[in-house]
Amino acid sequence: MFNSTIFKQTLRANIKLWLIFTLVLTLLQIVMVSVFDDSMITDISHMVEGTPFAGFFAQTTLLSMLASTFYSIHGVIFPIIYIIMTANSLIAAQVDRGSMAYLLSTPTKRSTIIVTQASFLVIALVVMFSIETAAGFIALQVFQSDVDVVIADFMMLNVGLFLLMFAISGISFFFSSYCNLSKNSLAFGAGIPIAFFLFQLLSSVDESLDVLSYFTMNALFDTAAILEGCNYWWKFGILLGVGIVLYIASLEVFKRKDLPL
Repeated sequence: MFNSTIFKQTLRANIKLWLIFTLVLTLLQIVMVSVFDDSMITDISHMVEGTPFAGFFAQTTLLSMLASTFYSIHGVIFPIIYIIMTANSLIAAQVDRGSMAYLLSTPTKRSTIIVTQASFLVIALVVMFSIETAAGFIALQVFQSDVDVVIADFMMLNVGLFLLMFAISGISFFFSSYCNLSKNSLAFGAGIPIAFFLFQLLSSVDESLDVLSYFTMNALFDTAAILEGCNYWWKFGILLGVGIVLYIASLEVFKRKDLPL
């Protein structure tokens, strides 16, 4: 069910894109940690008081600042873009341009191809967020050693972010497996994750738009619940379950669908 040759070829084809997004994500984490100054955040919160952006600066602790910026915006949108591009290239783009026909002309089974490609995407995300988390932890020790940070909460923020991206990658990978054309794969595999992101962003900047949070999976990554020590594990479980179900569904639809070979 796993082909090391296909995995290596996929790695060579996608390593540059992965490196770029991993580097950007890691540098953003480091920069945001290094420039934190609670007095500066307090001044900004006074400036935006009464505006839709006041919620982003309601609290002035380091983790609350990261939760409302990096873990809500930057750390979400950049991995989503990476997932959209990579998931489409792994299956739909290859079917669209005909290279999948060559691959399937060999004794390689469809199930082996889909499992190998899915494994690459998941492993790429695991390594990406492992590097980002490690870099963030080191940045905390170097730049904010005098700031009281609950490391367990910091780790859970990263676990939650990874689980959200795992579930979103399941969406993009499913449509890449389901569609034979890249344009159709991107319409759904990109459209749904971006819509989720925008709904969550809008619901967080204006209380009158809170209803939008019921239409986005991103709301399951509840940074406030993590920092307040509330019960958030069931939300993590849903994200994990959604990702697993979608990857299994991807395997089944790809095995059964008609391909233009």
